[in-house]
Amino acid sequence: MASLQQIAGASALIGLITKIRSGIPTGILPEGFWNIVRNITGDSGTYERVEGTRQTARQAHYGSPSQRRNLIGLSDQPCRLIHAIEHILHNTAVLVQLLSDKTDVQALGEQEIARQTRIFKQRFANLRLGAVYSMLANGAIYFDSEGNLLPSSSGAAVTVDFAVPAANKDQLGGIIGATWASAGTDIVGDVSAIKLAAIQGTGYPITTAFYGKNILALLLGNTVIKALIDNSNSMTETVAAGEIPKGLLGLDWKPVLTAHYVDDDGTTQEFFDGDNITFTPDVGPDWYEMLIGSYPVPRSVDQTHADAESAVADIMIATGMFSFATREKDPVTIKQIAGDTFLPVLKVPAAIYIAHTTP
Repeated sequence: MASLQQIAGASALIGLITKIRSGIPTGILPEGFWNIVRNITGDSGTYERVEGTRQTARQAHYGSPSQRRNLIGLSDQPCRLIHAIEHILHNTAVLVQLLSDKTDVQALGEQEIARQTRIFKQRFANLRLGAVYSMLANGAIYFDSEGNLLPSSSGAAVTVDFAVPAANKDQLGGIIGATWASAGTDIVGDVSAIKLAAIQGTGYPITTAFYGKNILALLLGNTVIKALIDNSNSMTETVAAGEIPKGLLGLDWKPVLTAHYVDDDGTTQEFFDGDNITFTPDVGPDWYEMLIGSYPVPRSVDQTHADAESAVADIMIATGMFSFATREKDPVTIKQIAGDTFLPVLKVPAAIYIAHTTP
């Protein structure tokens, strides 16, 4: 027979919340956005911001002294991670079940704790997902004064700005001069120019295009692009399924039509403008990482301590998503707290291009 501590203690709940599949649609975003991780202590730290350089080393006579050079465009960027912490109150009946001396009754309580934890975790998983979407769509992450995630800068009280250069946004410094809504626009030339700008600017080649809901129609309305697709049976089949074919213009096209969340008012909010494309290199630790912070949590459910020393000894440091429980007295039930401390970061802000295709 398991005890209340074994079922609802921090170690048990943290183990449960980390094992639960979150339902994040990683088919849209490459796994690297979740797997390239660096742990830090607490909610603040630094990451290495890199501008990149296209300069070369100098030729020298063999055996001559080395020449001193200063690293350009490399700096430590201080940051504060996104932190979220919320709680739910379990039905009093769940506590009664957990305290039962009957194995089958206690099992019902454990199942309910697991079910509620699964639902609870989804909120924090959605926040991580939304933060990455916003980083890609806006080059920044926005929150209102109450801590609610926002799809754009409108109404923002807190902004996490990754300093994407102006030339990497909108018309990309003039690369997109004519609207892609015109059949005669040289889209092939625009994409080639973006690829060249990426190589010359940072050295990270553009490989992936996260595209909004109108881009497929814009491409099909272009004379040259339509001909390229029509001459390939495999591309025609992909278009018939409602997606841009992988390999078109040498890019891996990823639709972000489902990149959305539902706010507290029940309104669906979308991150990506329908006419926008965010071009990125393959996800790698050179230009991106997910920082994961830590948070102190109590080990025990009852948290009754004889002195300060035992109280401190009851605390453990949890990394990333966490959960713990306390026993409430009014009403007599279990209060479950969960949270997360994290931040996706663009280490090379100029590595991505957030293009608006219909100026």
